[in-house]
Amino acid sequence: MTVLTSRAFCATIVGMPLSVHTQSILRLIAALANSALDRETLVTQADVRDFALTHGFSPPVRVTADDASGLHALRERLRAAFAAEAPAAEATGTAEIDEATDAHKATDAHEAAASATVARAADLANALFQETNTLPQLQRHDGWGWHLHAVPNEAGIAVRTAADIAIALADAVIDGEVSRIGRCAADDCSALFVDLSRNRSKRFCDRGNCANRTHVAAYRARLTS
Repeated sequence: MTVLTSRAFCATIVGMPLSVHTQSILRLIAALANSALDRETLVTQADVRDFALTHGFSPPVRVTADDASGLHALRERLRAAFAAEAPAAEATGTAEIDEATDAHKATDAHEAAASATVARAADLANALFQETNTLPQLQRHDGWGWHLHAVPNEAGIAVRTAADIAIALADAVIDGEVSRIGRCAADDCSALFVDLSRNRSKRFCDRGNCANRTHVAAYRARLTS
């Protein structure tokens, strides 16, 4: 039996199995998860429409009275799945440690956290598939190559978002790419980000000055310790 996935019909970035469409949904996941960090940005139906158009939803873009609250609930589920763990921020202490033992413990902790995140992503994808009554259909439109639409375009934006996220998470779980979604390593930031780099080296979000602020704080701590 041949299993058809969205990546089989879309051009991909060299060295990355995820389709361009799936990558766009991963970016949507981060945007939705971060949509209330500074202030609530999904309040009105116009806000929801703008969100959908920003992330390339194909017409008709049907916004219902329940879409804002539906996206809020989905946002909390995404944050529960992905914001629980963050990569370790730069160390600030200077105490001598057994580097080999410390590295081994750090690797074990990282692998355990990554495995737990994959399991949460899979559970969320399965739940969203069931809740949205997903029936994938291949479509090609508006410059996108072949990709999957999980529910009819006439569905509300919250339902369409949930279904698209389910398919993208399924692709990421199957391809071992869930770690592309991460939480900012800055102590005072809980934003999610998507790392599409070849070596997956990203540790900080792009919302502010988190990377520089963390490095400066670590440098000052070393000077005063």
